[in-house]
Amino acid sequence: MVLGISDQQAGAKAVILPTSSPLNKILWSVDDRTGEIVLAASEELLLGICGDRMGSGAAIELQVRGNKATQRWDLVSSRRFIKSKQNPSFVMDSYNRGTNQGNPIILFEFNGSEAQQWVFVPMDMLTANSPE
Repeated sequence: MVLGISDQQAGAKAVILPTSSPLNKILWSVDDRTGEIVLAASEELLLGICGDRMGSGAAIELQVRGNKATQRWDLVSSRRFIKSKQNPSFVMDSYNRGTNQGNPIILFEFNGSEAQQWVFVPMDMLTANSPE
């Protein structure tokens, strides 16, 4: 299972998806400098905190790039964790430690659980725009 989106449009929720999902829903471009996690199939859609609400349980969703602190992530300072740059005490978390397809990705206070650990795998970005 991988970090993906329910749909390829602004407002779509971040969810767990199978690795066999269409690449336009699971392939990301990460900018370590800005902290943006951009959907590889779209230069303007990136992961952000729903409603700009910083706190445990806030949904992670696809948003139009808005140069907001709630759209910036730190994947470098702590291996395997995706921390909010706005408040590094919060990380991306698989809701209720779920591993099933469609399980929501939320913001949650860092606790080091498996639900908060991600394995980063480089992929060829050119395949994101290939026909399914």
